[in-house]
Amino acid sequence: MSNQTPDKSLEQAEPSMPAAIERRRRVSPIWLVPFVALVIAIALGVRAWDQKGVAVEIIFDAAGGIEVGKTEIRLKDVPVGKVTKLNLSDDLSRVHAIATLDRSMSRHLSEHSRFWLVTPRISASGVSNLGTLVSGVYIVMDPGKKEGHKDSFLGLTEPPAVQSDEKGTQYILRAETLGSLDVGSPVYYRQLRVGEVINYQLSVDGSHVDARIFVEAPYDHLVSKRSRFWNVSGFDVSVGIDGVKAEMASISSLLLGGVAFESPPTVVGQKPAKADYTFALYDDKKAAHEGRYTLSYMYLLKFSYSVKGLSVGAPVEFRGLKVGSVADIRLASIDSPEKSLEVLIKLEPQRFDDQASPTREQTDAILSDLIAKGLRAEIKSGNLMLGSKYIELHFVDEAQPAQLVAGSGAVGQIPTVDLPLDQLERQLSKVADAFSRVPVDSIGEGVDESLQAINEILSVFNKNNTAQALHGTIANAEKATRHLEGAVTDARLTLTQLTQTLKSVDHTIAPDSQLHAEFLEMLDSVSEASDSFDRFVEELYRYPSSLVFGLGKDE
Repeated sequence: MSNQTPDKSLEQAEPSMPAAIERRRRVSPIWLVPFVALVIAIALGVRAWDQKGVAVEIIFDAAGGIEVGKTEIRLKDVPVGKVTKLNLSDDLSRVHAIATLDRSMSRHLSEHSRFWLVTPRISASGVSNLGTLVSGVYIVMDPGKKEGHKDSFLGLTEPPAVQSDEKGTQYILRAETLGSLDVGSPVYYRQLRVGEVINYQLSVDGSHVDARIFVEAPYDHLVSKRSRFWNVSGFDVSVGIDGVKAEMASISSLLLGGVAFESPPTVVGQKPAKADYTFALYDDKKAAHEGRYTLSYMYLLKFSYSVKGLSVGAPVEFRGLKVGSVADIRLASIDSPEKSLEVLIKLEPQRFDDQASPTREQTDAILSDLIAKGLRAEIKSGNLMLGSKYIELHFVDEAQPAQLVAGSGAVGQIPTVDLPLDQLERQLSKVADAFSRVPVDSIGEGVDESLQAINEILSVFNKNNTAQALHGTIANAEKATRHLEGAVTDARLTLTQLTQTLKSVDHTIAPDSQLHAEFLEMLDSVSEASDSFDRFVEELYRYPSSLVFGLGKDE
């Protein structure tokens, strides 16, 4: 048997270890389900957060018809939210309305945002918001100026007169009393409504009232620092030395009151006043015009006669121009009638020169110079029907020397003159004294004797029928005058015919003949005779009795 050896090539062909197998990991599709659910949940959350909006709190004194889930919050009549809850305050004095606004409104909320409840209103200006009787009340939102952030607001009891998006400027008017003004009262410029009163309040010390007005654009550029405002009540009656004056602005101002203003026409290139600038509010247009005089100095006048008819506020005039007014009237002494009545006047030196602002010393110097030239103060009658009087400063001819007297409290005294009526009274008194010295009794006795003598002469004439004879003579003279009138008429006709005949003859005769000259002389004589006869007839017409008695010296 043969020996067999293993084949080494086969042994080398066999692998020494088994081959490795490679495996890959894959995400299971089942994990897509929770991922999609997460995305949907986030989207729903964002949508829910966006739809939820912004919660705000509005505090009212009373609910006033607000209903949860129904009462809307509107901006420019567009719903932007809704009331979701109503709560009472801890002290039960107010109502807290929780409202949800659209998320887009959150960036418009600020410290100046305002909310108010719209309900049917009946006021002097009319009836409004009647639509809420059907649709229900709603809350109005005014975003206001963007400044800060706030989510709790105090609801207004009244709708604001001006909303934040209205263009214009607000000003403050200061007056001693409010007068007839109210919220909503109009503001006029040249009788055109340009704004209104938005609110008013009493000062802290109670000395004045501040009324805030709003002037719409573009009329607010008409308001400058020198503008003047006055109160118009619709119907104004004033009584002064000029009589009774009545003015009427408009029916609306009669019911609601109002304010009017104007700017001085002499101001060129004036700049508009800034917002919240304070102006004085005058009682009327006349007071507003006089308000531009800011300087006034007191002076004293002393009178001995009655000042009846002179009242506080009466004008002080110089050459017909108002230069001041009466500030006070008082009785200085009851013991002595001489210069016992004192009138305190307020002179405004700017009325002499509105561009100047003289001091008290400068004004005294001017008055001293005028008094040395004869300036005096006198009470004059302004209106005889009403009995009103005023003070006039005028120059007196041949006035007694006088000067400005320094009084107490830096009040100078201006010399005065007597009232012309008092002067007339004294003159009449002197005339009466002169008449009292006339011997009226003896003159009366002489007149009585003269009358008795005349009576005796008339009795003699009556006994002798002298009056009847004279009457018959005058009647005969009248008959003769009538006959003479007929003769005069015939004579006139004859003279007329003779004149015509002579004129015809004159035409037939040559101008250079002797006969022509003689005819001319004869015509002149006839013409003179005719004129003399006419004068005689005229005298006879005027004095028919002259044929009997002749003409007297006076005739």
